[in-house]
Amino acid sequence: MRVFSRWVGIWVLVMVALSAACAADSELAISESQKDQLKALASNTRDRTGRERDALRRARAELLQVYSNYDLDEHKARAARDKVSAAQLNLLNIHLDNEIALRDILTSDQFQAFRNLMKRRMRDPQMLVLSPPEDAILDKLPDKQMLDLLGIPAEQRKRLEPASGNIKAIQGLRDSSKQLLDLYAAFDLDSAAARKLIGSIHRRQAYLLMLQHYRQKAIRQVLSEDQFQTLRQEIAKRIAEHQPRRERQRRR
Repeated sequence: MRVFSRWVGIWVLVMVALSAACAADSELAISESQKDQLKALASNTRDRTGRERDALRRARAELLQVYSNYDLDEHKARAARDKVSAAQLNLLNIHLDNEIALRDILTSDQFQAFRNLMKRRMRDPQMLVLSPPEDAILDKLPDKQMLDLLGIPAEQRKRLEPASGNIKAIQGLRDSSKQLLDLYAAFDLDSAAARKLIGSIHRRQAYLLMLQHYRQKAIRQVLSEDQFQTLRQEIAKRIAEHQPRRERQRRR
């Protein structure tokens, strides 16, 4: 199966926002020294985030590879989940580090002007909270069409439905993420409260990964190995259909 990469966490368009801040001298009234510090912060945040996003993609690919086998290796699955979880937490902490550093560079008025500038340059004024992996197509499958193809009876299908805790956990994740974004909107940042929310977000991330694992086990309890292989092929087709055109062209 191809990697359908969705990571949960809060990701601000740091490079876009800080580059805009550096260019907007008249609006932010920043000094040359501040401009240099902002550029250095943007570069550092970009590099750290890039490394963690790459680590997250590799970990998700590793986890997907484990789940592509009918015989589930619990040890490999746990190791891959741990890598995913570590990268998710690191991304959250990088964002917090960036927010703290930003306040060490800008004054309160400059910070507010910076936030206003960022809102205008981003499509979503609330910034970006990327969808949890459970919202991705891979975790919504197998769907009714696939189960019909596999000939799975109704009583068995109930075992393959997403866990009831998924919706509650995802909503809790979004609520905590929104609270964290609200904290970041104020110049007087309560870093202790932010770290507490990060802990809450990360625990939900880990819980959702575990629910995903339980569903993978249920799939193997319901499907035969032949049915599982057919399912793999159908999921691969569905993922390919939903990939952006640019991504499909790049893989050719």
